Amino acid sequence: MRQMIRTMMVFLALFVLLSSCGGKQSEEGKPIAKVNDFIIAEDSFRRELAASAYFHNIPGLSNEDKKSFLDNQIRKELLIQEATKLGLERAEEFRQTIERYWEQTLISTLLEQKSIDLEKGIIVTREEIESRYRALAQVKPDLAPLEELAPEIEKEIREQKKTKALESWIDNLWAEAEIEIYEDNLRSLR
Repeated sequence: MRQMIRTMMVFLALFVLLSSCGGKQSEEGKPIAKVNDFIIAEDSFRRELAASAYFHNIPGLSNEDKKSFLDNQIRKELLIQEATKLGLERAEEFRQTIERYWEQTLISTLLEQKSIDLEKGIIVTREEIESRYRALAQVKPDLAPLEELAPEIEKEIREQKKTKALESWIDNLWAEAEIEIYEDNLRSLR
């Protein structure tokens, strides 16, 4: 069943990739550029441009910045179209890469979501902060005052509790699952 879901997700990812190369008029605003039959639409271009400006810490985009970004988008689209024309999206290596990316993204999203959920129930007491401070002070006598370090110590304790809760949750998933390991097959694997 899991393999079937993976296969379906890979085909879905390929469909999205291929459909992005189609020539349909986008419902994302007026066209910014056309690359063969593919339209680069205003709304999607704006989102990607904003994300790039944020990522690269560009404080104010000039027309030259926008043109440079558009040139890169056009290059990217040309390469996608060429790869598609050569059938590279159907190659096993590509499929496996998409599958690995999908799995990693799915797991990362799950862990992030669960981490947020678990954090809501975590309590750090003043006693825990003071105890941690005393332990640190024994190792480092010239430590800054407790009140100055309390937020950092609280954050550290919270993260440790969150990590422990996440590990416990994963252990619980393992305990509740039906897992069978075929030791003979594992040993004979060469």
